[in-house]
Amino acid sequence: MKQRALDDPSLDAYTKFVLSHIDPDVLASLTEHQFECIRSAVEKAKPISKHTIDLRGVIPLFFVRFYFVLLAGRDRRKNTSDRENSRRQGAHSVLGALVLFAVVVVPVSILTLLIGYGLKTWLGVDLIEGAHLTDYM
Repeated sequence: MKQRALDDPSLDAYTKFVLSHIDPDVLASLTEHQFECIRSAVEKAKPISKHTIDLRGVIPLFFVRFYFVLLAGRDRRKNTSDRENSRRQGAHSVLGALVLFAVVVVPVSILTLLIGYGLKTWLGVDLIEGAHLTDYM
């Protein structure tokens, strides 16, 4: 029964994996009804993986094979996402403040200094006698 069960093309990879971990003697001793009940239970307990993007593949190289998995989709894990969001919220606020500083505060400060210097030069005001920005360039 074991050989037939693991070679059955109607079995998905998860069910084959679970069945391959059952002792071969136990698997061989199962009646057809027992086997179908176990198979049905395993298939119903399979993790649900409904993703908008489900890309899986293998990259064979000379002496090694690498696999990759790319899953993307809407997060349906309510309890997990709530805990993750509360944990990430502190990091996001710090990151948001840094981005705000880099994108808004720094350019506005530089622009204010340049406008102020241009206005000072246009009005002919010398803050330090004999020292001008062009002298240092």
